[in-house]
Amino acid sequence: MKTAQVMKKKLIDYEPFAEKRLVERIHELSRNLRGLRVLHINATSFGGGVAEILHTLIPLMKDCGLKVDWKVIDAPSTFFDLSKRMHNALQGKEDSLSDEDKRLFESVEEENARFIEPDEYDIVVIHDPQPVGLPAFADFGNCKLVWRSHIDTSSPNQTFWNYLNLFLSHYDAGIFTLKSYAKDGILIDKIYEIPPSIDPLSNKNRELSDAEMEQALKKLGIGKEEPVITQVSRFDPWKDPMGVVDAYRQLKRKFVDLKLLLIGSMASDDPEGWKIYEDLLRYVGMDYDVKVLSNFQGIGDIEVNAAQRVSKVVIQKSLREGFALTMSEAMWKKTPVVGGNVGGIPLQVHHGVNGYLVESVEETVECTRRILENPSLAEEMGAKGFEIVKKDFLITRHLYQYLQLFADLTE
Repeated sequence: MKTAQVMKKKLIDYEPFAEKRLVERIHELSRNLRGLRVLHINATSFGGGVAEILHTLIPLMKDCGLKVDWKVIDAPSTFFDLSKRMHNALQGKEDSLSDEDKRLFESVEEENARFIEPDEYDIVVIHDPQPVGLPAFADFGNCKLVWRSHIDTSSPNQTFWNYLNLFLSHYDAGIFTLKSYAKDGILIDKIYEIPPSIDPLSNKNRELSDAEMEQALKKLGIGKEEPVITQVSRFDPWKDPMGVVDAYRQLKRKFVDLKLLLIGSMASDDPEGWKIYEDLLRYVGMDYDVKVLSNFQGIGDIEVNAAQRVSKVVIQKSLREGFALTMSEAMWKKTPVVGGNVGGIPLQVHHGVNGYLVESVEETVECTRRILENPSLAEEMGAKGFEIVKKDFLITRHLYQYLQLFADLTE
């Protein structure tokens, strides 16, 4: 197991974005939790929303006086092949779990458990399925164990859910984006609902200078005034990137200058991403108005920021979705959104208010067309989206809910 490093951040820098009462509550909780020893464990320190959140949440917890570490499990590539299958199955994909799969999974948990010292921490938060089995093999002492699931487990493959649920009996609390994700019969007594959040000061979300914007658009290969629609997500079948291409092709008949950006990131715990990326390139073919871009082409947070700012619409046509931070990211930049009517997307997108919820390619085409044809509607939706994110989906609210949970567990 390796220790992940984080940059220093100060809560005071985030106070201009948060309601005064929320900041006061954070300070009240912090006084009582000062010195609390917390460990976060997950599968990767870069790529994907979980790592992104932890890179802000952990420094802010430290600034509140908590002693916080972040460790990442070590595992062979075969384990991450299995854990991606597990991720897909827990979101409903058909699959089977062999005895060999179980032996591989448990051997990795047991190997990483050697790095755990009893009573070194007061609270340990374990994220997602990859390290969920650690408490079965490690002696955590008297600390409180929390499992944080970032995926939609509302209709899982029952075989995989039953296997995972065996490990959940070791936990004192569970965190889900929606309480409805926690299946009946889950072997955790305390369930908390804590949606994810965005960092308004990160490179992905902060204001960009004119020079930064110009350089980013050059790397993206688009002009500032060109009509662009964008989807930002991992290259994952549940994100339905081919469906986005289908929608773009229909829209292109009416909006002949339209361009599509499909921006993804490759994470070390997602080996399936490369296959989806290659399939997507073949599906796009020779259409030079579609750009499939990733972090391996130098497309980072600032380029994503710029893309979301200049896009006429940001799409997230997910078929299953834990939350979809990209919706809140786009809304923070006052860009209207079209998202799949699944998982945590309806938490953020109020249909017809700050964007649209869709369930098919045809609905995606119709709703995107409506925004493209009505600049005043787009502006109104963008403004309302910004207010929704400011109220409900910034990191300060997320921090407060975690501190509340820690207070509950240590009373």
